[in-house]
Amino acid sequence: MALQTVFNVTNSYWAGTWSTEALAALATAFPIFFVIIAASFGFGQGSAALVAHELGTGDVAGARRLWGQALTLAAASGLLVAAAGTLAAPRLAQALGAREAVRDLTVAYIVPLLGGAPLFLLAAVANAALTASGDTRSLRDGTAVATLVNAGLAPLLMCGAGVLPALGVSGIAASHLLVQTGQLAWLWWRTRRTTLARGFEARDLRPRPALARRVLGQTVPNTLTMMATGIGLAVVTAFAARHGPAAVAAYGVALRIEQLVLLPTLGLNAATVALVGRNFGAGELRRVVEAVRVALTSGVAIMTAGALLVFLGRAQLFSIFTDDPVVRGLGALYLGLAVFGFPAYALVVLGAGVLQGLRRPLPALSVGAGRHVVAPPVVLWSLDVGLGLGFTGVALGMTLISWAGAAATGVLLWRYLPWPAVSKASSG
Repeated sequence: MALQTVFNVTNSYWAGTWSTEALAALATAFPIFFVIIAASFGFGQGSAALVAHELGTGDVAGARRLWGQALTLAAASGLLVAAAGTLAAPRLAQALGAREAVRDLTVAYIVPLLGGAPLFLLAAVANAALTASGDTRSLRDGTAVATLVNAGLAPLLMCGAGVLPALGVSGIAASHLLVQTGQLAWLWWRTRRTTLARGFEARDLRPRPALARRVLGQTVPNTLTMMATGIGLAVVTAFAARHGPAAVAAYGVALRIEQLVLLPTLGLNAATVALVGRNFGAGELRRVVEAVRVALTSGVAIMTAGALLVFLGRAQLFSIFTDDPVVRGLGALYLGLAVFGFPAYALVVLGAGVLQGLRRPLPALSVGAGRHVVAPPVVLWSLDVGLGLGFTGVALGMTLISWAGAAATGVLLWRYLPWPAVSKASSG
């Protein structure tokens, strides 16, 4: 997960060397690209939870059939995202407040990525098989190579060299697609070495309504939960756009820095889904509770330490991405307030993973909808426009919303964790 974020940060860095408008374009495009991220997360985490549960009960054949359905549905969903997203990209960029040059650069960057949506979704399902089987190293290794290749290929395609023309931000997108293709090939090859894939046949890909409903029942709520995040990002980007391209660029860089800090927690989340799902399926309830305790404690500690480091070094961090003093000043302002919500991010992200492992995705969806769909328009408008706090109100509002989401997640965990069963098992 850390390497994937470094991958994204690298793209933002190269865009910043091109122009402030290019940096703003990548920030504007991110909520649109988040449709792919949400679908990948939904299929990846949902499939991993289902497959891990079946493996925990010892039903390898059932896990294999569910995985086959997930692959088929992921491919179909990817094609749908590619078609609809490509057609809607110009209007979406305009709706996000992008102006003229930034809007054109946003479309040039996002359209190729939307066209490659099936690559991302299939890779997520391939990795789900590996995660459910206890293999978290293959994704790490593949992402490491992809990150290194992209670091050299992105600027080459962006700036051009020799007979290669300068593609600008489209070159960054082309580099992303090329390395994603390689990563999909690597993950697929690794899945062929798992117990789950042995005996896998083409007929397992044939649509089966009953199994498809099970897969969609787990993946759609997870996707919608993440999609809510994308909507929230779009709302924040639109409010930032009210203050000009520099504010959008500042928010985009701040978001990348937040993602870097959040990486260890995202890694914990992937492990938590698998651990909770497998132990819950096997009836090991005390292990479920212990896994949750360790995950939440570790996540909050890591994010608190990250918040302190970012707060102290926020000005220096922004100087890596841009020389524009306006962008740097706005970015330091945003991060100076946003860091106080970092521990809340850990509680929300890991709590959602626990609920997925317990096969309770809908409660996590309700928290996501509240944090990203309902609250941002109301809170950000009240602080930015209503109270006249401007860009400061945007940063402050996001911190307040994060802690509200953390409180709601805590209530759901207290309700759905098997506390009575654990107490009964312990007393017996």
